Amino acid sequence: MKLVEIFLIVSVTVFVIVIFIYYNLNRTIREMDTVYNSNIQFNDLSENVGEIQNSLYQYLSTKSSDSLEDYYRYSQDYQELLDGLNNQVSGDPVKLAEKNIYYLSQTYLEVADEAVDRKRGRDAAGVRESYQETEEIYGYIQANISSVNTSTFVSNAKNYSTLRVILSYTTGFSICVLFGVMAIAVGWIIMMTRSITKPLIELAGVATEIAQGNMDVDFPIVETGDEVTAVAKACNKMIGSIRNYIEETKRNYERENELVANELRMKNDLKEAQLKYLQAQINPHFLFNSLNAGAQLAMMEGAEKACMFIQNMADFFRYNVRKMEKDVTLREELQLVDSYIYILNVRFAGDIHYSRQIDERLLDISMPSMILQPIIENAVNHGIREMEGEGVIHLSVFGNEAEVCIEITDNGVGIEPETAAKVMRGESVHSMSGRDSEGIGLDNVINRLRSYYGRQHVFEIRRREEGGTAVTLYIPKKGEELEDDENTDL
Repeated sequence: MKLVEIFLIVSVTVFVIVIFIYYNLNRTIREMDTVYNSNIQFNDLSENVGEIQNSLYQYLSTKSSDSLEDYYRYSQDYQELLDGLNNQVSGDPVKLAEKNIYYLSQTYLEVADEAVDRKRGRDAAGVRESYQETEEIYGYIQANISSVNTSTFVSNAKNYSTLRVILSYTTGFSICVLFGVMAIAVGWIIMMTRSITKPLIELAGVATEIAQGNMDVDFPIVETGDEVTAVAKACNKMIGSIRNYIEETKRNYERENELVANELRMKNDLKEAQLKYLQAQINPHFLFNSLNAGAQLAMMEGAEKACMFIQNMADFFRYNVRKMEKDVTLREELQLVDSYIYILNVRFAGDIHYSRQIDERLLDISMPSMILQPIIENAVNHGIREMEGEGVIHLSVFGNEAEVCIEITDNGVGIEPETAAKVMRGESVHSMSGRDSEGIGLDNVINRLRSYYGRQHVFEIRRREEGGTAVTLYIPKKGEELEDDENTDL
């Protein structure tokens, strides 16, 4: 549209200027052409009256019908020429001379007609008298025409010179105006073209930088209201989308690397836990078979408590070996806690009172193995064992739409706030390990949960106001739950 507007405006402007110049030049030329019209008119009068006098002489001499016909024709033409002369009183010498010629000519034509009539009447003396009078008037007419023609010519020559000068100035002025308009039009076209091409050049430069890999530049926005602005805005949106895509790709790549690193750390933690729990188990099959054999022997001898203790020990170690390298359900973890509490009560003569409040709908949620037992062990070793009286451990499972909460509380001596803060920051490596075993420390549990679920908020430990320590696990619901594994002997 801009190019069309420029073309139309320039074309119309040039056309108007050309028409204006053409009109002024033609008007000046017409004025020049009319300068000598009056001289031409007087020349025609002189020639025509001469033709009348000549045809009159021929008719009066020969009485030829052709001569008479010529006389009437020239008389009529001469009368028409006379009608163009001034016949009114005027102070202008030329107009006054025209008036004299007009009336002399009228008298001349009347005398000439009288001579023709006398010729027809065969009045020879009258013809001669009338013809002499026409010659006399004819001489006056030619003298007046010559005089007026000469004075008019001098005046017209001056006007002609003036018009020539005006024509020269008009021509020069018109040419200057035309060139000026053309120069302005060319300058305007160049300016408008640059206003179109400059943003395009800038866009091309930015596109080159982007093609070379520089994604931090933006396309310049020039509010020209045309397609260039639309292209620049569209390109900026495209660049923004590309940047977002690149950033998202980087974040995905970093998350994948983090997941891989978490998986490696989890495997290392699992291996560490396995080594700590199994460092004395050179032959697990032999241990399990031996424990089963001891349980059967105790049953045969009627030692039910010993049989139950040995059976729980066998279940505890079987779980450790079988579940260490794969996910388990919360139900299986709670069964392990039951076995571990039984073993502890045998060890501590029933001084540990264990209770639990479970939402049965949440027992099939999946989670890493060996998570709850280290927390129970830590509560016994660092809380209950250092107090007098009976220890109480309470485990509750509840949840909402997003996560499952597992809370384990004890009535022990309680954890110091500074120590709890260090545990949450991961600065207590090996500081909270079991005293009487090479069990898994809380730092191991925290790291494994964070690696498994890919988030930081999975563990909380605090001192209870009424005494003791509370540990809360926040397990996200993953949507898929594991089925209970069958407990088969190795």
